[in-house]
Amino acid sequence: MSQTQESSKFRPSLALRIGITGARRLNADQLDRIQAQMRDLLGAAKQEMTALAQDARVATFYEHAEGETPVPALRMISPLARGADRLAARAALVLGYELYVSMPFEQAEYEKDFTGREDPIELPLTANEDLAQFRELLQQASARIALDGARELSPGAGNDPLANRSYEFIGRFVVQHCDLLVAVWDGKSGVSRGGTAEIVHYAAAAGTPVFWIHATDSVAPAWLGDLQDLRDPGTPNEPAESRLREHLGRLIPAPPLVRRPRHNWIEGLTSRLFRKQDALPAATFFAEKPRPRRAIWKTYSKLMLWASRVNPPWTAPRRPEEPVPRYWFDRYQPADERAGEYASRYRSSYVLIIFFATLALGFGALALGFALSSGRAFYLARPAAASMSGIELLLLIVILALVAVSQRRQWHERSIEYRLLAELFRKQQTLGALGWTLSLGNVQHVADAERQSWVAWLFAAGQRGAPMLEGDLTERAKRESNRQTLIALIDEQLQYHRGRKEMARRAAATFENLGSLVFLCLLACVLLKLATEALDAGYFVVLAIGLLAAVLPGVSAAFVGIRSYAELQLLAEQSHHMIAELENAKARVVRLGLDRALVSQDLAAEALAVATMMLQDLDGWGRLFRGKATETT
Repeated sequence: MSQTQESSKFRPSLALRIGITGARRLNADQLDRIQAQMRDLLGAAKQEMTALAQDARVATFYEHAEGETPVPALRMISPLARGADRLAARAALVLGYELYVSMPFEQAEYEKDFTGREDPIELPLTANEDLAQFRELLQQASARIALDGARELSPGAGNDPLANRSYEFIGRFVVQHCDLLVAVWDGKSGVSRGGTAEIVHYAAAAGTPVFWIHATDSVAPAWLGDLQDLRDPGTPNEPAESRLREHLGRLIPAPPLVRRPRHNWIEGLTSRLFRKQDALPAATFFAEKPRPRRAIWKTYSKLMLWASRVNPPWTAPRRPEEPVPRYWFDRYQPADERAGEYASRYRSSYVLIIFFATLALGFGALALGFALSSGRAFYLARPAAASMSGIELLLLIVILALVAVSQRRQWHERSIEYRLLAELFRKQQTLGALGWTLSLGNVQHVADAERQSWVAWLFAAGQRGAPMLEGDLTERAKRESNRQTLIALIDEQLQYHRGRKEMARRAAATFENLGSLVFLCLLACVLLKLATEALDAGYFVVLAIGLLAAVLPGVSAAFVGIRSYAELQLLAEQSHHMIAELENAKARVVRLGLDRALVSQDLAAEALAVATMMLQDLDGWGRLFRGKATETT
């Protein structure tokens, strides 16, 4: 495998997903306009994606064969209800889109909806023709999924709460899995749960833009980018097709390079000396390879193991067999490994800096002591003073080199960014198996730092190119294995937080006790120094005690510095809170009955709640350590 192929192994596919929601009953005199506007939208999206694929800013970051450009994968997600759903599906198939069909029930149950129409809307359609249209389009679909919805009443019997809930969930499913929602809508509030109006509101709140084709008025399409556009659409100042191109221009290319502010003069000096051209973070991530696990970078973990005597058990994760979770696992694993490698370097570097700084203080004190002794006929005093000063200088140079390398190679920043990316992939692995996704709103919240925008972009790109869940969830959702997968995720987090809480608590106590012990030794040295001076003890005795008293504050500060830098007490409190929340979540999952309708959505909602909680914990951890760059002071 070539280096180019290896570095692009886990690059996202260039893809765009468009979903449809809309009226089932469309006036015959509006059909030609609606169809034309639908074709124009899908054609413009295809044209823009093809143009973007030729752009070097895009081709560099998406999967493609060597020497070629990425081929956009275009997907239409439609439940294939009569009316707008089928219009969109037909237009998409003509333009070469893949068709992914999402159904609220298993196929046999869903087909009971297709009974034709008695009213003269669109064209007269018998029940057989209605069903034949559905089956013909379903045969052309690349993939399909049926949620585990159900009814309480027979089809057509009136308002059915369970059926309406099933329609609502399939509408939300479409929104969760698309980058743009097409809505054929009259603009009025809906009267039933899961109707077009409710799905449009859900999309606007979730941050999914809506291309609004009016169902009854002969007007130009409108672009609804957020809730404010939905509340007050007004007269568009810019055509919706132009807004579409702007949207894709922001969505598809990797974000531009954001220059980090330099921490100090050391980073500025190394930047000028090495003249290294900064690459986009995503490109750097794709080019990352496993690094040797040298003993020096285990300093932090060994120190914490010694201080806490806690070595939490760890089991290597297993690669899933199903395509959707396997896709996310294959992206999680390299991100997790690189995050761990950079975290080890960053943490060990600041422990080593504190250790070397303490040693430098000691050798500096010895140099001073030998220098003061040189006038007392101690013939080795001057060479010894010079040697001690030389060692002190060498230690300071080592500290400077550690800081320069750490800042130039961005160990700190990459450890945080790669950890965030890995955890996003891991959460989506669990959600994807249940047919749900992390909303981009949640992702952007935890990746709100300007430098981390590439993390949100790469995760979103991975979502667009991810395989879609297929099959019938009616029986799959009732499997105990689904619940156990979620419980396993919770148990893994519980084990991690219990271990982290105990490790942080014990290590903090150890460093605090050592700091107190050194302080007591310092107090004893000061008292002893006063006593030896009062008793007119020998010069070298007084000098030795004085030097010890000068060094001990540095040793005490080292213990305090490690405890403070690692934020051990805050980590223990954070894990204590997470343990309580995770135990409550586990109890809810255990109580959940698997024989109920739409249990897949209930499980997914619990998985999303757990994932959101874990991301908020990660966000708090990231904010805590984001400003703790490796420095000389």
